[in-house]
Amino acid sequence: MNESKMIHALSAIHGTRPFAADGEIFGDMIFTMDSFSPDEDFFNFTPPNMIGHNMAAAVISDLLACGIKGEFLINSWNIDSALPQSFYEECACGIEKVLRHYGLSCIGGDLGSASPWLWSATAGGKITIPAPVRRIASAKVPFDLYATGSFGDANHAAFFKRPMPKIELRPPVPQEALFATDSSGGFLDAIENFRRVNPDLTLRLEYFPIAAAEQLSFPKEFLLIGGVGEYELLYALPQGMKSSDILIGHGDFSGSGVILPNGKPLTQAPPDYRETPPEKWLEETENFYREFFL
Repeated sequence: MNESKMIHALSAIHGTRPFAADGEIFGDMIFTMDSFSPDEDFFNFTPPNMIGHNMAAAVISDLLACGIKGEFLINSWNIDSALPQSFYEECACGIEKVLRHYGLSCIGGDLGSASPWLWSATAGGKITIPAPVRRIASAKVPFDLYATGSFGDANHAAFFKRPMPKIELRPPVPQEALFATDSSGGFLDAIENFRRVNPDLTLRLEYFPIAAAEQLSFPKEFLLIGGVGEYELLYALPQGMKSSDILIGHGDFSGSGVILPNGKPLTQAPPDYRETPPEKWLEETENFYREFFL
């Protein structure tokens, strides 16, 4: 499945605007929804309480990227009867802890069956700031780009078939942010989110905060290309406005595109792993690395 093409096709039918923001804005309300399964999200080696934590944190992350916490979550479990009830209870406990942290209420949902299991959720609430932060820049002024943490640890865990790392519970991006997104599809996918909706963007990346990892059999930059998300937030502030987060680049709207720390322009999106057989993932990643990182 080519995810980008499918999103454009469905958006054309429903009359929505794809990629404009992490959340869906409707009047004075904002919504987001996502779904998770053990195979697609590499949860097969992760304890159920942590699965619940990460799923809830991932859903709410879209709201945080818009500068908002939200008010409610409604969810649907399609359970696999091969797993005990205690598995789903532990997942639900992990979900509830995240909801309490952000002040959201679970208002119910639906129950069905599937193999493997599938969890879907919608979160949202009233817009509590003058204007939600979008991926599309609200003002075309020079900016500094910040990240809330390091990248690549989720790709590392997926590659070595280990438990997924815990998603940190971050505050919403600053209301003053010019544009923002989360790294739900990995670091370079997040950068592509900015590039695709800001055609006159110039972004000079100066630093990659790559998560500490053991000795790898491949370059550590592979962890930035892969499509498993760590859900860190990336946001731009007007140049000179300080943040306690990690400064990773600078830019403006002079139309030079995205420029990597090695000076090479990033002229295409990272591999679409959803339309690539798993046995080809490493090859696709290596080809992208050789073209843009060497």
